[in-house]
Amino acid sequence: MRPIQLLRGLFITLVVGFGVCGAAMAQDEPPGGNAWGGKELSDGHHQGDHLGPIGPYLSAAELRNWPQGSRRATPERLVRERTAAILAGAGVPCEIVAAHNPGETRQRKDIYEVACREGPGYLVVTTDAPAILNCLHLAATEETMRATDASRPVTSLCLLDGNKDAAAALRPLAARIDPACVVDQAAWIGRVGEDQDRYEIGCEGRDGLWLQTPINRTDITETFSCMDLAAMGETCKFTTPEEQAATVASWLPADGPACAADRARVVGVAGGARYFELSCGAGAGMILRLTPEGRFDRAWPCAQASGIAGGCRLAPAES
Repeated sequence: MRPIQLLRGLFITLVVGFGVCGAAMAQDEPPGGNAWGGKELSDGHHQGDHLGPIGPYLSAAELRNWPQGSRRATPERLVRERTAAILAGAGVPCEIVAAHNPGETRQRKDIYEVACREGPGYLVVTTDAPAILNCLHLAATEETMRATDASRPVTSLCLLDGNKDAAAALRPLAARIDPACVVDQAAWIGRVGEDQDRYEIGCEGRDGLWLQTPINRTDITETFSCMDLAAMGETCKFTTPEEQAATVASWLPADGPACAADRARVVGVAGGARYFELSCGAGAGMILRLTPEGRFDRAWPCAQASGIAGGCRLAPAES
């Protein structure tokens, strides 16, 4: 993952004292929280007795046997036409690739589901002020609730195949940030404030990221690399230490120092350059520097790096 691309909204300051042991680093954490825990948990659930995860529109009482299917479904052509008009009126971008009508509320309001070519799909409840509900949000909320009580009935889930694959839905968004990321896992992980959705992206064999969008939009407002998040005490569920180490090791030149990379960490930023520590298994680790443009600049063996923010902290692996 190109580190410079993921600095938007992230501020890490490092005072590097060459020849001086120690440094001061200050970091700002991304606001909000995620559905798997973390600071200021914010999972976007609505509160209320006997309600489903997204409030009174699709409560457990409304959808006891989801999908209801108690009357003839609206043809897909009409679902597409009606939903496209509702989404356009609400300013929700969606090139509809599949649609169906799984049922209706007990107040006889149609419920439509659509899958979009890019980003999450939606459930749309055709009330006077239509409810537009993010399918990835619903899936994550349902998973969290069922982890607490496995016996509870499913209240509201999207059923189209395209809406069950979060990695496929978010792959176009991840490509804008890291074109080299082959998305292998993804999920909605939280609501930030009143107007932002947060997603986690896992990348095959490399560092993953969090990204944020306005609710029911696909424009990206914030991104955070998983290595930067680890430096702030957060955890990415879909990224391993080995993938992070492989990412940092990939920045070394072909004729650079050999390293059986197994762990890596962000050291900090100074003068626009970024510093990373790379553990090399049982061998000697190093601290390396990237230019402000994200190119490899220099590496110091740990034995020579004690003056860079206190030096190396990743202990070598035991042989």
